[in-house]
Amino acid sequence: MSTPLQPVITKAGLRAIWRPDNTGLAAEITHVVVGTAGYTPSNTQTALRSQVAKIPISDGERLSDTLLHVTAIADGPQAYWVREIGFLLADGTLLAVWAHATDVLAYKPADADLLLAYDLSLTALPPGSVTITSTGAGLNLTLAEELAALAAAQIAEMLRGVKQQELLDDQAKLHQMGGQQITNLMDRMRVAEQRQDSDRDGLLTAIAANATGLITLQNLFAKTILGV
Repeated sequence: MSTPLQPVITKAGLRAIWRPDNTGLAAEITHVVVGTAGYTPSNTQTALRSQVAKIPISDGERLSDTLLHVTAIADGPQAYWVREIGFLLADGTLLAVWAHATDVLAYKPADADLLLAYDLSLTALPPGSVTITSTGAGLNLTLAEELAALAAAQIAEMLRGVKQQELLDDQAKLHQMGGQQITNLMDRMRVAEQRQDSDRDGLLTAIAANATGLITLQNLFAKTILGV
């Protein structure tokens, strides 16, 4: 995704476009410079107030006679807020500058790359008077953020899948544990039932033995006392 910019065209930039060795020809933007100072830019500027990096153009295209798409990558270990940005011609002339007293364009993290993608409006210049010279890497950096967002979405989906699988695994373990507990409980119930059956058999045997003994005693009593 690109950020639209309406920079201030400098007097030095205008002179560079129309100087004798470049009259009627297109001036070439080759670098982007970024800085940390916040202010209202002036057409008398020849440099940024607090420049921290000079970055070659990685890719660019002409969207119209007065609108250029420019991309570059700020790298390196330094971290900083981008509050001013300039566009340099091949001879080092500051063609255009953007800055704001309070607004910032971007933040460059330490030891990380920052994609700079801008749609540069040059309505103050003659149509077709400026071209872009890139590093020739052929990078379509305008897709970087979209690709990063897509990659992030895919990673998030993968993480959701992993978490869902972990949840299913946990549920399977709980189910297995529950099944094992039910099996153990049923085994204990069977042992208890077997014990009850054994106790019942023993009780019946004891009752039968007692009954037999009582009958025997009754018979003996009848024979001894009654003479039956």
